[in-house]
Amino acid sequence: MSILSKIFSGSLSDVVESVGGIIDKSSLSKEEKQQFKLEMQSLLMQKEKELEETYRTELESRADIIKSEMAQGDAFTKRARPSIIYGGLLFIFIVHVLVPVIALIAGTPSGKIPQISLPVEFWWAWGTVVGIYGVGRSAEKMGASNRATRIMTGSNAGKIDKSKIAEG
Repeated sequence: MSILSKIFSGSLSDVVESVGGIIDKSSLSKEEKQQFKLEMQSLLMQKEKELEETYRTELESRADIIKSEMAQGDAFTKRARPSIIYGGLLFIFIVHVLVPVIALIAGTPSGKIPQISLPVEFWWAWGTVVGIYGVGRSAEKMGASNRATRIMTGSNAGKIDKSKIAEG
């Protein structure tokens, strides 16, 4: 097990003991060795505390984001922000479902139903937009909050209110 995995798994005493074993082989006095071990343990505990505080702040900001999104009055933006997703779904429905159903209802023989298809450019453009939005939204949900994710999703949900952090 590496030192980093031991630190992140919370076994700081194991790390201090392993470092202490190396120190014991050095030519320091017994008091100096003990002092070094105590200082090392103190530093590692401080780093673990900082990591825990950072993680806690991130979880709180995620909870605030979810609460603010759910408190929005606009149901449209709760489901999917970019209108292009809905527009693309509407075009797909019209071309691949509605037109053939209307043709069948009108009594058009099955061999004479118009063969309409959306152009390849539509599929590339719409697929790219939906893909980028999906990647950005997944990144936001995993906690990545930066300019790129906000551009991809068209949201300000990833912004952290710095006044809240200063107060807390």
